[in-house]
Amino acid sequence: MQSLLTDLIDSILAMPDAFTKVALHDPLSAVLMAVGSLLFLATFGVFGYLAVGAAVDAVVPDVSSGAPPRAGR
Repeated sequence: MQSLLTDLIDSILAMPDAFTKVALHDPLSAVLMAVGSLLFLATFGVFGYLAVGAAVDAVVPDVSSGAPPRAGR
C-alpha cells in the first residue's frame, strides 16, 4: 500500500513537467490543452455550483406559506 501511495504522489509531481513538454511541442498542442483545461474547469464549476446549491437546499428550511393561492380569490 505504501508503494502505491508513493507512486501516486510521484506521478502527480511529474505531471506538470509532462504537460509542459506536450504544450511546448507546437502551438496547436498548447491551444488544445488550453481549450481542454477551460472545458474541464467550466464543467467542474457547474457541477460544484449545483452540488453547493443542493447542499444549501437540503440544509435551509422551506419557509413558503404552505398551500398555493386559490384561483379567483
